[in-house]
Amino acid sequence: MPQTRARRGSPDAFDFEGVGDAARDWLDAAYGTPLRLSGRMGTVRHSRADHGDVAIDHLRFDAPVGFDSDAMPFLVVVDVLSGSIEYERAGVTDRGHDGATVLAAGWDMPFAGRGDGYAVRNTSITAQVVMAAVADVAPDHPWEHISFDSYVPRSPAAGARWRATVDQLGASFPGAEAPLARSAASRLLGHTLLDTFPNNVLRDQRPAEWRRDSRDASPSTVRRAQRIIEARAHEDLTLAALARECRVSPRALQYAFRRHLACTPMAYLRRVRLDLVRQALRDGSSPSVSDAAARFGFFNPGRLAAEYRRVFDENPGQTLSRVTS
Repeated sequence: MPQTRARRGSPDAFDFEGVGDAARDWLDAAYGTPLRLSGRMGTVRHSRADHGDVAIDHLRFDAPVGFDSDAMPFLVVVDVLSGSIEYERAGVTDRGHDGATVLAAGWDMPFAGRGDGYAVRNTSITAQVVMAAVADVAPDHPWEHISFDSYVPRSPAAGARWRATVDQLGASFPGAEAPLARSAASRLLGHTLLDTFPNNVLRDQRPAEWRRDSRDASPSTVRRAQRIIEARAHEDLTLAALARECRVSPRALQYAFRRHLACTPMAYLRRVRLDLVRQALRDGSSPSVSDAAARFGFFNPGRLAAEYRRVFDENPGQTLSRVTS
């Protein structure tokens, strides 16, 4: 996959550009629910990059517009690129201007609002992505019972991290031909969502669970995890799945690796996979760097090259060319 610049602004070309009823019909179909757009609107421009369980849209209105929408079938986070916009849902009103991020819509949450000419980047996330993220951090919490204490980021830094993450993923989201990498990218976005907007999943973690997790953070837990990683490094191995195999909570597994190896379980797994990429390039089982990267879950070519170079003192392409020459 070629490296692409992480661009936050509007694309050079849009999938749709039009006015009036044609624009209303297009957006109702795109978002799977009646938006009931009103006002002059002007010219409406919309584009979408569909990544399966995640979609990243750019949407621009040239004139004042109002909306009174039914609930959407997915969760939508809005990054305001220019202008200003107001959202009302669940009895809460939030206003966003250039540079702000707002959680605009979710399951069973109709919303209304207005804007006076604006451009936004909308990130739509399915229930499957949120379910996987909740299972990683709180396996006993029913994911469908997630609720948000606020629809704006918990801090300026949290909002910045969200936007930077979408910047990067939007530039290099893996395709359907790399399901392991695509799943990892979606899961990263799900975790970033939980860390960005205050919610009951993270708030409800109890002190007694922290004490139990500390007891489980033993060397034997690390050894069990290492054996599982050795056997299943090529699979879509999540933190939650690894913890279940080790019969501990995800947090206990995190504690164990930090205490005994000074890294996280996922960082350790990534290092093992990095070594497997090198082996695949050296033994000829992968004909290209992109093939080896996709096999072992590396979806960002630039990051792979940087990590590979830091560990092996050469680029993956150099390893491959040396073997093939």
